Amino acid sequence: MRNLLLAVASLSLAWAGGGEGPADFILEHVKDSYDWHITDIPWGKNPDGTTHYLPVVVPLPRILYHPQRGLSVFFVKGHTRAEIQAELEKRGFTLTPEGKIASLDCQPLLDLSLTRTAFQLLLVGLVLVWIGRAAARAYASALQGVPRGIARWLEPVILFIRDEVARPALHHHADRFLPYLLSVFFFIWLSNLFGLTPLNSNIMGNITLTFLLALLSFILIQVNGSRAYWQHIFWYPGVPVWLKIFMMPIEIIGLFSKPFALMMRLFANILAGHLMMLSIIGLIFILAAILKSVAAGFGVAVFSLLLGLFVMALETLVAALQAYIFTLLTAVFLGMAMEESH
Repeated sequence: MRNLLLAVASLSLAWAGGGEGPADFILEHVKDSYDWHITDIPWGKNPDGTTHYLPVVVPLPRILYHPQRGLSVFFVKGHTRAEIQAELEKRGFTLTPEGKIASLDCQPLLDLSLTRTAFQLLLVGLVLVWIGRAAARAYASALQGVPRGIARWLEPVILFIRDEVARPALHHHADRFLPYLLSVFFFIWLSNLFGLTPLNSNIMGNITLTFLLALLSFILIQVNGSRAYWQHIFWYPGVPVWLKIFMMPIEIIGLFSKPFALMMRLFANILAGHLMMLSIIGLIFILAAILKSVAAGFGVAVFSLLLGLFVMALETLVAALQAYIFTLLTAVFLGMAMEESH
């Protein structure tokens, strides 16, 4: 509910001024950036008499390495391109038309700046390490093998992934790959849950990240592929030669379509959930502007908030479901690749 109220407040201020409407706010929300732009609030008047809006921004550190000046770590005050450009020029840097930082003396720069997604990836990683260590300590101090604390909550999930995902797909190889499957499951699940909180960064709605996850699974599958797996791809057994040649490009396409499906399924579902949530809230202000009636906006608000609560509950389910599907398909594809010919 707090997340919905934050979205309503932010969209209302964004629609009220600053030249930004709900569509701009929604697109900015799902894109990555170097700060958290929460909203714009009225703050005095401009010289031309228009209202000046003050951006409420949580900046992230800019980390740049210059060959002569060494490492520079600083925060940029401001959110618009002009404000960022002014801040960078004070430190001898500039902003390229593509939005990248360059040095005014044309020296090559190494940009290690944290974006919202990168920052929350580090945060999710630290939380996972803390959860894992806490669970390990709980098991180490358990009496008669009965876990306590956080391990009591994690054990059913771990056993579910082992017994319902890993073992049916991987059989006697299950224990070997269980650490990877559990890491992928908990990482995606926790990242999706972070995406439902205020000030989230839409982690799994970033196609770069889902591509890297799919790439890791792809590499794992190919490295552990059996001889029969590669034979079925390049020289399908038990069929005429002409059909072997015909089947080869089809099997090679299937080799890459599996990780592509993993990448797109996770990315599209999570991104669609964020867009749907903010679009439902944006209906309040869009219809109020079209009908030119504040009363219409309040009338639509009741419907939008109820529907938004339903979508948020659905997204909480999808957060776990997409983690499960990604883990399950990875286990199935890996099991297929390791299967020996009978």
